[in-house]
Amino acid sequence: MNKNRFYKNSIRVVIIVLLHVNSVLLLAQFAEGGHANGDKFYAEIPFEYSYDKIVINASIEGVEGRYLVDTGAMCILFKDSTQQNFSNTQEIRIGDASGKKEMAQQVVASQINVGGLVYQDIPILYVDVFEGPFRCLGYKGIIGSNLLRFGAFKVDWQQQKLIIADSYQTIVGEKVKGSKLKVNKQQSSPFVKVKVNDRDIKWVLIDTGSGDSFALWNKTADWLQKRAVINAPLYVSDGTNSHGAWGAGEFESQIHNQINLQIGQSFFNDVIVEAGAGKSKIGMKVLEQADFILDYPQKRFFFHVKEPQSIKARSFGLDLIMKDELFVVNGVWQGSKADSLGIEKGDILVDVEGVDFKAKSACEVFLSLKDITEDKDHLVFVIQKSEGEEVEKYHLSRIKF
Repeated sequence: MNKNRFYKNSIRVVIIVLLHVNSVLLLAQFAEGGHANGDKFYAEIPFEYSYDKIVINASIEGVEGRYLVDTGAMCILFKDSTQQNFSNTQEIRIGDASGKKEMAQQVVASQINVGGLVYQDIPILYVDVFEGPFRCLGYKGIIGSNLLRFGAFKVDWQQQKLIIADSYQTIVGEKVKGSKLKVNKQQSSPFVKVKVNDRDIKWVLIDTGSGDSFALWNKTADWLQKRAVINAPLYVSDGTNSHGAWGAGEFESQIHNQINLQIGQSFFNDVIVEAGAGKSKIGMKVLEQADFILDYPQKRFFFHVKEPQSIKARSFGLDLIMKDELFVVNGVWQGSKADSLGIEKGDILVDVEGVDFKAKSACEVFLSLKDITEDKDHLVFVIQKSEGEEVEKYHLSRIKF
């Protein structure tokens, strides 16, 4: 894995699962419900790293399979994986990363098995698999922070293992210096203090469910701009390529450059940052650059990149989403060639480099997009205009910064 420079894919749809409960009465159930079997525990679990996601084999209520490890979400079992008859169910209102809110079924899982570790009576969401690219990845559900909070976990990139234990001392065998962690009351999600261009922006979500590098809440970005901490955005898009649990985001996004970050004891120079709706968050494009440990009980975060890293980006000036089995333009970067050629939000992508999207399922296209586009600086896009059947070819060059 090349840890020196990471790029935003030329054509990609980003899955950001972040969920939060919009009911004060249920906060304690997610933050405090359930328990781990035993005060002392330790497990080493092989993981798959695919599409900027950590995926492990686990089981919820006997449903075995691939589960996403997501610190920005609570535990979830998808109804598409099983038909369960839960008792004591509740309907609660849930908001996702894009700000959309839906009613969801909250239940209690009698048993969750992760790497041989057993957790009991854990509150989970029991919902249909999320729309968009998420359903293409074959997950049975999510292992979230309201389960991980019982101990510490380490991501070991070299061994490709997730190590879960009762504390960080059990993992590292000694006392080491870390950064202060804040664990919220909603779903035990972890937050750490971050500096942007030497300005403290306080608590930022550590989100292993996000494939981005670092994202700013748009109100935080505006606040930093007014104080001349960051420059005006390089590009503004009338949409985003991010998908939350309940569908694609529809908010405006901005691209900022010349951002220096301090996350714990690690420094990142000249980072490209996207600002939009939702919490400021640290995503996997940052976290994959070094091993890290999250210790929930002692509220410590251990993450140290030895050399300052530069995180760049590249794009063709389009933001795409999956919608109704189609790839739809959800945003165009103002001032880009795509903008000047008249590509608009709502246009439908039907072909890239001779790959006919109509001849394949949306999931087949999604799973092959990276291989089609990753190493190319020029692509031919065939787009159907949103207002009719007209189809046009557009020759676009990659924007690099």
